[in-house]
Amino acid sequence: MLYSLTIKNDFKPLLKLAIPLILTGILQSSLNFIENIFLAHLGEHALAAGALVGWLFATLIVVLFGTFSSVNILIAHKVGAKDILGISQVLRDGFLLAILLVVPTFILFWNMAPIFLLFGQKSELVELAKLYLHGLAWGLLPKFILIVLFEFIIGLGHTRVTMICVMLSLPLYIFFSYVLIFGKFGFPQLAIAGAGWGMTAGDWLTSFALCLYVFFSKHYRSYILAAFNFNKPFHLWELMHLGLPMGFMYCIEVGFFFAMTLMMGLIGVQYLAANQITMQYLGPLMGIIFCIAQAITVRMGHEIGANQIAAAERASYAGVLLAGIFMLIVAFFYWLVPEKLIAVDFNLSDPNYAATINIAKQFLFIAAFFQNFEAIRIALFGALRGLKDTRFTLFVSIISFWCIALPVGYVLSTWLKIGGNGFWVGMVIGVLFSVVVLYRRFRWKIGMLLENIKIR
Repeated sequence: MLYSLTIKNDFKPLLKLAIPLILTGILQSSLNFIENIFLAHLGEHALAAGALVGWLFATLIVVLFGTFSSVNILIAHKVGAKDILGISQVLRDGFLLAILLVVPTFILFWNMAPIFLLFGQKSELVELAKLYLHGLAWGLLPKFILIVLFEFIIGLGHTRVTMICVMLSLPLYIFFSYVLIFGKFGFPQLAIAGAGWGMTAGDWLTSFALCLYVFFSKHYRSYILAAFNFNKPFHLWELMHLGLPMGFMYCIEVGFFFAMTLMMGLIGVQYLAANQITMQYLGPLMGIIFCIAQAITVRMGHEIGANQIAAAERASYAGVLLAGIFMLIVAFFYWLVPEKLIAVDFNLSDPNYAATINIAKQFLFIAAFFQNFEAIRIALFGALRGLKDTRFTLFVSIISFWCIALPVGYVLSTWLKIGGNGFWVGMVIGVLFSVVVLYRRFRWKIGMLLENIKIR
């Protein structure tokens, strides 16, 4: 199948979907970076409280995008099948799911302070974090609406629209955060609370503008009008059936990296610092691979919905190859010039950092293998997601990270005394197992679809 891939029919449509998604992710990440700069000007306590909120909010967003990605999966299949009414029904039920989830999320944000205290955080930081969270809480409804609309538009294959929306709205978020944090242009100075209220103001305005756009746009208006029809069938259960396993899977993986970070800290400060250097590259790079995986999902959904199983299979292989080649290029930087990457954080000539720099080089060397296998794993996950197979990937993630990577890493690091390298080796072993299992699952699922076509 690999030899039959073509740039025009397989790679070009995939890149057309993936590149806007990648640029959207980069733009959204830049907002968090700028927000941290604003908080740093308020002092170290505000920055530390912002880190607490950032950890919670980032985890929530990861889980939500996993859960609501079921919207683009179903819509992509409906697009391929040319089921216009079905697209509207999925969009309608996506909004219903957002309303169902926003209430418990609001309650969590409003009452997070005792949970922070339970984890041993200082009371003064928790009070600041509470102000930030209370501001963010009032923007959860428009945030959820935005996510559903983005997933709807992505499912249709119009990824450039989401990119343009984020590009145009980014200055709004920055403006409101700036003026409310520092009290500029006649606005009240709310300090850290202004960061939350600035995001909320940006969410409300962006959500309102995007709702107006899709309502009046000739491309989306018919879907929006039909979405208000509450006749059956309802897809709410199917959305949760597909989406919740993905949300849990992301949560489990985020939890694994948090646990690994804690264990690195137990080994030593240098290992924790070196691990942080490696992780700062892993996060953004994996974000790019997730965008490629999302493009694979949408592309496969369109082809499977149109009953073009062979084309869907080629799209998945093109995506896996694209992700693997990209990460292989990155791996050469890890292997050949790790000092250039480490120099972003440390002065290489400073003898005080010699031990940390040496450990970071070792981590980057092993991480190159991990990231290559991880890129293939995520691409295969995107392919299986296009086949509406999400629960299996959840179980595989649990086994790979928590039943293989973590215990193997612990044994290598403590019993065999190879330090923090053991955890990275454990991750390589775990993700390699995942790749083999997911590939076999993908081949079986594709084979079943092809067999069904022959029977018909």
